[in-house]
Amino acid sequence: MDEAMLHELLAIDDRLARGAGPDYAEVLHDDALVVVPGAVLDKAGCVAAMDASPGWDEADLDDARLVRGGDTATIVYRFTGRRGEDTYVATLASTYVRADGWRLLLHQHTPD
Repeated sequence: MDEAMLHELLAIDDRLARGAGPDYAEVLHDDALVVVPGAVLDKAGCVAAMDASPGWDEADLDDARLVRGGDTATIVYRFTGRRGEDTYVATLASTYVRADGWRLLLHQHTPD
């Protein structure tokens, strides 16, 4: 069960890493916060930022772990994103709540 849940949530995060605003609008919980270097974004702010972002040319999610508790689950993993010549490496954490499917409640970046 845990392995299947880990893969399910990683697939959602992978979709978001490769997606744009509409993907975030669908997956983010209404009360979601996204914590990235230099900003804390609510759902609307995150959707707008992703609409303005050029996206990643490549995205790798590795060394994932899962923590479960009731209707919530958190995945923590190493993210490597490539955009042109630039590479971004960070530890990411995504906390999901089960509410009409999985909804992303909190997302945190800790750059290497």
